[in-house]
Amino acid sequence: MDHVSGDDVTNNPHLAEAIDVTREGSAPPDSTDYDEPDSAGPGVTLRDSCFHVAIEELEKIQSAPEESQEEIDRVLGMLREAQHADNERRANVMAKAHKILQEVWVPPA
Repeated sequence: MDHVSGDDVTNNPHLAEAIDVTREGSAPPDSTDYDEPDSAGPGVTLRDSCFHVAIEELEKIQSAPEESQEEIDRVLGMLREAQHADNERRANVMAKAHKILQEVWVPPA
């Protein structure tokens, strides 16, 4: 899967951050430093950090319409399930999450 790129616009800061870090977390394994041990602190890689931040930001969203919340919940499930998988699967899940989140609308927080 290719690394996702692009500028995404939303008025909700939590959704915007989740979109940004899922793009970052979609970086192909071994092509960047995202999977270097301790790159985001002791025992944490940058890709680990992307998962943590995406999950945390999506959990903060309180104002999503029902349809959007269903998509957010689906993405949260995908991220939680793949969080400790191999790096290739994690990159693919991040890319899929990024694509889904670009289609989600949430009003400003």
